[in-house]
Amino acid sequence: MKRFLRSAAVAAVMAFGIVACNKSETEIDLFESSTEEALELTDSASVTINHSIEYLRSFEGGKALCEKINNLILRICLGDEFDGLSFGEASESLIEKQVADYQIEAGEEYKSNDEKEAFWLYRWSYEVTGTFADSFQDFQTYNVFSDVYLGGAHGMQSLIPHVINLKTGEEVGEDDLFKEGYEEPVSTLIKAALQKEWGSPTDPDSAYSEMEEEGMVPNGSFAVSEDGVTWYYQPYVIACYAQGIVEAFVSWDDLKPYVNTAQVEL
Repeated sequence: MKRFLRSAAVAAVMAFGIVACNKSETEIDLFESSTEEALELTDSASVTINHSIEYLRSFEGGKALCEKINNLILRICLGDEFDGLSFGEASESLIEKQVADYQIEAGEEYKSNDEKEAFWLYRWSYEVTGTFADSFQDFQTYNVFSDVYLGGAHGMQSLIPHVINLKTGEEVGEDDLFKEGYEEPVSTLIKAALQKEWGSPTDPDSAYSEMEEEGMVPNGSFAVSEDGVTWYYQPYVIACYAQGIVEAFVSWDDLKPYVNTAQVEL
């Protein structure tokens, strides 16, 4: 298992320099950027944007692999359109776009809404947080949490894990980890895990009985750890918003018959 260390200076804000990767002990640092801009039509509403992204300051696998992994992190946190840019350049470009969209979209809503005192409707926010999580063998889980509020009753949160192969710097998919034909038996294991957490499908009072079973499948949104694989289902995918982000954990022991042994050693 790779050993990841967080730098003592982990809160340093990086401007526009390219991340300097070295071949040494693997060390994590943090890029942070934030802004708040008032709605042009009123000082009582504004948009806030926050980016907090962990990246590799150095990597035992070498400079080239370090840069490749950091570029993957940049794309999964901020968007594929920023491929090859620095974190600072990508963050500033995304912030400019979101602020411009806010002035147009929230401005139009504000002008057309008779209840102009409901300022909370126009206090929009975007938050992206990227963090290194658990690992297993050469696979590293990287979580991207997003919280967006664009008016209305509530915002929308998501937690999307990505698995990175630390030997190649590439993102890992379910088809890489599992043998052909894994979908049906693994879906059965996922349902069993969710029933353990949320109750029996035959109990009309259980939370599980109100969930959408057809969505309880390997969905590409998974994390790995020493103990097994966890699948994540965002709000409204298989359950109501109040249940939040739903997780289904399946152990490596249960998954062993379906694992691609060319990729995973059990």
